[in-house]
Order: sequence, then structure tokens, then C-alpha cells
Amino acid sequence: MVFESRQKENLTATQKALLEFIQGFWEANAFAPSYREIQKHFGYKAVGTVQDHVEALIQKGALQKSYSSHSKKARALMPRGTQTIPGKRIPVFGEIAAGSPREALQTELGSLVIGEEMASRNSFALRVVGHSMVDIGIYEGDYVIVDPSLKIRSGDIVVALLDGETTVKRYLEKNGKIYLVPENKNLKPLEVQSDHFQIQGKVTGLQRKF
Repeated sequence: MVFESRQKENLTATQKALLEFIQGFWEANAFAPSYREIQKHFGYKAVGTVQDHVEALIQKGALQKSYSSHSKKARALMPRGTQTIPGKRIPVFGEIAAGSPREALQTELGSLVIGEEMASRNSFALRVVGHSMVDIGIYEGDYVIVDPSLKIRSGDIVVALLDGETTVKRYLEKNGKIYLVPENKNLKPLEVQSDHFQIQGKVTGLQRKF
């Protein structure tokens, strides 16, 4: 999001910092932070301080309020010029190893908002731990979007459950054998020999928080 320099010049240092925080939050989450989240980030003693700064940013044209199509009630703060796309909130189910498999976690750790084109009814997200997929741009701390309803083909990036532990790898069938292949030139493919192996879903997207 780019704002005219003259508009930015009209903001105080505090207002610029608050606006940049809201912009960054929007870009990472596709929705605005709450007043409480802004208060906590800046360490304000009262939420009323946030309200005052937000109102000033609205008056100066740097922020706007989005409204429900069914009422006049404001739904969220939006930096001026923000374009929204239809989105869907999906659960985050723990962490996934991009390295050695790690113990499977089924605890919901929050949620993400992603574009509707990336989501199905049963989609979920997992936070990546490790570096085995860095050669295709999947880094530690990223969130992979997983669709358990899609048919898996050789060559797909998948979330696999192996001996009770989860991992994200490229799924490969070759000469009657199954391999989980890392995308890191320093690591070797893992041949699946265990009977306790299950594909939990296909990776359909990625979301990164800065």
C-alpha cells in the first residue's frame, strides 16, 4: 500500500507508527488488528488512547472504516486504498516439521484468513518448523495451507503422518516404492517402509507473517 507523500507529511511520528502497524497487520492477516491488540503493541495504558489516534488518522484520510453490507455498523479499520478480497478463516493445527518428522499435534492454535480460492470446506493450516523445504520457498515460521480432500499424485507437496509423527515433503512414487523427498539439496529422500503411514492432505498454499 502506497500513500501520497504529502498525506504522510501530515501525520505525527506516533500516527505514522500506528498506521504502519495496521498496514503490516493487514498484509499479514487480511484483517485489521483490534484496538486491544494495538494498545498491547504500543504499550498504551488505556484503549482510549488508541481510539484518539485512530480518529485522528481517519480525519486525516489515512484510515477508513469498512462497513457491513447489511448494516451501517463499522466492521474494521482499513488503511486508505486497501483492496479486500473474499476470504475464509481456517484453523491452525499445531506445527509441521520441514526436517525430521515430529510428534503430531492436533491442538488448534488459532486461525488464519486466506483467499477463498485457496480454501476448501476442510482446509487447515500448520506452522512450519525446520528447513527441509527451503529450495521451493517454504521457510521456518511459514504457514502451509492443507486440503485433506484432494487426490494425491506423485510429485505433490503433502503433509504426511509417519509412525505417529508429521512432516511436510514432496510425495514421490518410483519403482513401486514411496519416498518423502525434501526440497533441500543437503538432505536425502526418505523411503517409506513403515505400515504406519498416512497422507493427511495436499499443500495448496502458503502464508507468511512478517
